[in-house]
Amino acid sequence: MGLIIRSSAIHAAGCHTTAFISMDQRILEYDGPRLSKDEADERYEGRAITYLFGVGSGDTVIDGHSMAMFLNHSCDPNCETSESRGRIWISSIRDIEPGEELTYDYNLYDGGEDEGICNCGAALCRGSMFSPVEIARREKVRIAAEAKQARSELRKQVEAEAAPEAGFISDNEAASSF
Repeated sequence: MGLIIRSSAIHAAGCHTTAFISMDQRILEYDGPRLSKDEADERYEGRAITYLFGVGSGDTVIDGHSMAMFLNHSCDPNCETSESRGRIWISSIRDIEPGEELTYDYNLYDGGEDEGICNCGAALCRGSMFSPVEIARREKVRIAAEAKQARSELRKQVEAEAAPEAGFISDNEAASSF
């Protein structure tokens, strides 16, 4: 099977096939040096683009240094990843025609404050490279933070309204002084 790296409508460069690929075919291995997650976080701190792929529980990552690193994200992918004995394989989930860009759903789960904006252009694009579970988790955190902020602002407003102005004595204070 022939694969080629060339410009992508999704992001920068992408991996395209030059030959027909039938459904359920193993195409590539996502390969490269293995790092601990902490080591990778330190090595790539502040970088917008990385080619890291979590293995197992995510404590180890593959620092992509193969053709597979050029597969872009899509919310309507033609490939999927699977893990077998600590190796990451990319396989077709439908027939793929010559010239098509190979894509898979990144389903990101770790990215700090990164928005993970998706540029796939699929009809049902979810707008993010994060997994639906991670999107829901982030939304829950955002809503909780907004609620906490609203409670804090309300508390400040109530306290400000309850505090007597300088030189003003409330009826309760006046009555208690007699």
